[in-house]
Amino acid sequence: MIVRSLLLFLFVSGVSHAAFAGPIQIESIQVVPAETSIGRYPEITASVKANKDLARGETVNIVVIASVVRPDHVMKSWTWKKVSMRAGDIKLFTIPKEYEIKLAGSYKVDFNIYSNDMMPINKLSTTFVAVDQSLQPASTTTPESERVRTEASSVYEADRWAEYKHIGVGVYSNTLNSTVGATMILWPFKYVGFQGSYTVGSFTITEGRVLARMPLSSGINPYLGVGYLNVSTEKSVDLINVKEKFQDSGVSGVIGVELPLGKNFFGYVEICGASIDLKKEVTSGTITGTASVKYSPVSIGIGLVYFLF
Repeated sequence: MIVRSLLLFLFVSGVSHAAFAGPIQIESIQVVPAETSIGRYPEITASVKANKDLARGETVNIVVIASVVRPDHVMKSWTWKKVSMRAGDIKLFTIPKEYEIKLAGSYKVDFNIYSNDMMPINKLSTTFVAVDQSLQPASTTTPESERVRTEASSVYEADRWAEYKHIGVGVYSNTLNSTVGATMILWPFKYVGFQGSYTVGSFTITEGRVLARMPLSSGINPYLGVGYLNVSTEKSVDLINVKEKFQDSGVSGVIGVELPLGKNFFGYVEICGASIDLKKEVTSGTITGTASVKYSPVSIGIGLVYFLF
């Protein structure tokens, strides 16, 4: 009687190994997966083995009871009665998916072996976890990985900026007004730059600009700008056979694209415009009149620039 009470005490105490070394043992409890989500059942299977020290041909009848205890302490159990085991036998017992997984938390799994007269023989326990996916964060990015990614992005942007050229010189033509000459472009900033040009031909044009560009991953960079130009020319006034100098200044505007043509060569194609009025009062003896020279207020500009660095 004392021994029986002691064995029952050990069993009820909840140890996860055998209550005493008996002829039948629970080798393992497999729970796959060990972490699941609410509403999804894991596969729970226990392996029960009869030890070889049973007498040859001896049959032992056992009762197997399994249970699942939910996080709210509600228990569901299953019983397999009159299970016959012989020395060396291994039998698998799978818990049916007949319990509820509606709560997040830890679920306890117990397998117990009893003799036919309900004496405890062996016990093994394990747990699995159910999580509520709706409460999980949308991103699994850790602060550390976010920091590394941000630093990598900053390095990439710095490398990209290092690829941009800063000071270039080249040739520029105002096509519709038939001038060609030199130009210089300075990009001290990624998005803001300055341009100065001096062209000669039908006119002499001196212009300075402030440019704003939008760098694209393709390398083709749109830009626009505003500037100030001075236009001058010398023309003969046929009616009075006098050669006069015509000159005017004004605000200019431009919109165009920067085109990579090589490692250090860039092309520029643009539409530029300015309100220039080349008129002048001329006098020869007793003859006085107004003479003018035609200047196209809107033109197409083309440039080829070599960047020193």
